[in-house]
Parts: sequence; C-alpha cells; structure tokens
Amino acid sequence: MLWVTVVLCLGYSLAVPLGQVPSTPETNEDFPEENPGLFEGDIELRPGQNPLARNAYRNRNYRWPGGVVPYVIDTHHFSSSEQHTIHQAMQTISDKTKHNGKACITFKPRSHESAYIKYQGGSGCHTPVGYHHSMSGVTLGSGCGQIGTIMHETLHALGFWHEQSRPDRDGYVSIKWSNIQHGREHNFDKYSTAMIDTLGQHYDYGSVMHYNAYSFAIDRRKPTIEVKQKGAVIGQRTHLSPIDIKKIQLYYEC
Repeated sequence: MLWVTVVLCLGYSLAVPLGQVPSTPETNEDFPEENPGLFEGDIELRPGQNPLARNAYRNRNYRWPGGVVPYVIDTHHFSSSEQHTIHQAMQTISDKTKHNGKACITFKPRSHESAYIKYQGGSGCHTPVGYHHSMSGVTLGSGCGQIGTIMHETLHALGFWHEQSRPDRDGYVSIKWSNIQHGREHNFDKYSTAMIDTLGQHYDYGSVMHYNAYSFAIDRRKPTIEVKQKGAVIGQRTHLSPIDIKKIQLYYEC
C-alpha cells in the first residue's frame, strides 16, 4: 500500500491552495502521483514557494543541513515488508550519492529534531519540497510502494522538483495540451528561469523525477508528453539516473 536536471526547491508565492489534501475518492490508485488540488499532482506547496513566479529567486536554504535527514516511519500504517522497501529507498539514495566514500545524504532515525521527514499513510503520493524547520510528511498511499516512487517523493523532500517543468524542456519534449485533463493544464507549466538551478546538467529523460508520457491524460492511450529524442523513455520509477545522482551531489556540495 505504499506508495535531476531536477529542479530545486526555492522561494515563491502560492500557485495552488496551500496544504490542500486530495480526497480519497478523487485519487486514482493507478496514478497515485496525480492528486487533485496539489501542485503538479504530488507537491505540497509551503508559504513562499512557487517555481512559476517571475519574481522568485534562487534559494538553497531548503537543503537539509549537512545532508543529514532525520526520519520517522509510521509503523502502524506500513507492514514490515513496506517498511523494508522504505529503508531500501533511503539506503539507495545514500549509497548512490556517496562521493569518494563520503556520504552526501545521511538518513538517521529521529531523536529530538524539530525538522524531520515522516513516511506516513494517506491518499496517493505527495510531499512538500525541501527543508522547512518542521515535520515534512512523505505520504505514501495505495499504489506508492515501488522503490522508485518512494525515492521520487523522498527527492522532493530533499529539495528537488519535476524534470519536465524545467525552463528548457521545450527543446526535449512536446506537451500535447489537447489531451490534458481539464483544469490540470497548469501541471505542465514551465518553471521560472530566475527560480530554477539546473546545476549545469543536461535535460534528463531518464530521471526518476520526470513525469511519465501519459500523466494527466484524458485518453490514457495517447501521451500528454512526447519526447523529441528517438527511443527516449520517460517516467521510470525504478532507480536514480546518473544525472539524478550528480545533481544531488552538486546541490548538497559533496
């Protein structure tokens, strides 16, 4: 039941209602990252955040200090098998992003820290982006159990946004606006160039932070995103891409 050029977490004004939680009847278990009312389907905006804002500015204050992330897992909600998958996701991020044998991201069980992530149950998959001096819920509902989906949501908590919304995306993908569900078009807007740091990395079709080709589609047999590179596949939820790993290392300066 669990469940880079990435784009990084930076300051901005609200684009959707703050803290709105998707209602269970409207959440499609087959598409658990498409939660009604949340920014781009699985991002819970906090005050001062909006990567679409033209007057926004780049801000790295949403990095977890020292790359250390205290965590809690709701053991009452997740089975021992599900808890194991969550631990695997955290361990994979930690192991894959080590540089010269030194940890870039360290997950540690929470003791007394006021800022921490909490893996919790709920409707669909969704997470606030970055460090916020308080608890950040990584919500993993039905359909969110893949290790890659858990890593996707955890990378949001680490400060990363979606790949297909970066400012230069039109050179790599085409958005099929006519097949996007009514009222969901804003999920395909591009982020402000003043807001987003691509860390000098190329557009990453293989990023775990990329939408799949049929996200928010009216007709699920037809794509909402078409790639411009022949043979490129988007939307995988199995592993961190080499660019995902590089961007985490660059963002956390490790």
